[in-house]
Amino acid sequence: MSKLLYVGQQVADDLKNNITQNLCRYRDGDFLDLEAAGDWRIPLSFDAELKGLEELKPEGGPNSEIQNSILVGHALKALTPTLARENRIWIRLSHIECLKYSRKRWLHTDKDDETLIKEASKHFFAPTLAGCRDDHSISRLWWNYHIAEQIMPDNPARALKKILALADIRQALIERSGIGSRPTLGRGIIRLLEKEDRLAEGKLFGRFMKIVNLSGAGTVFEVWDEDQVDQFMARCLDRAER
Repeated sequence: MSKLLYVGQQVADDLKNNITQNLCRYRDGDFLDLEAAGDWRIPLSFDAELKGLEELKPEGGPNSEIQNSILVGHALKALTPTLARENRIWIRLSHIECLKYSRKRWLHTDKDDETLIKEASKHFFAPTLAGCRDDHSISRLWWNYHIAEQIMPDNPARALKKILALADIRQALIERSGIGSRPTLGRGIIRLLEKEDRLAEGKLFGRFMKIVNLSGAGTVFEVWDEDQVDQFMARCLDRAER
């Protein structure tokens, strides 16, 4: 265990403004010389299990995303949603501890400079909520696990298996924070996805979620039992298919 570190604001600004000058580092180098000399080691008040991040798999695909999300979630379990918005934490991780993974997973190092600049800007920095939640190489994995744990605290891996099965599903459960913060509703969606494979096919899930949002407006799902929630989900699916 070690303290979770983040970079100073000047370091963050310099990195963002000098991606072009650092392209050789993004392609096949590192930032260790800069880290040794600059303001890269500001400690937070809690520990993190960063050793586990060495096992991140850059292959992509649902299975790797699930395992990677679990690794990041466990490594940074003390992180709060408020702190998870801090760009400088993720800049440190993607440029130092997780550089090899971030490069292999998100950078096309054989492409032209313009492409590499865009990819580095998108996946190595997290200045906005959307960028933090959806694009940064490491923070997006933390948000996956955070929402899955909110929905199914006892078995986040079970929720992740369905959340990451389809881009539309992730969008509904990760990007729409209202559902992620209502675990009773989220669990109902996960159970239906487990029961009805066709829900994850084509555009059906998007239509289903629109009906859930319309039909469930104002409903206090938290006072329902599982059977009531499951019956509601089944009715929404039936309407979506029709």
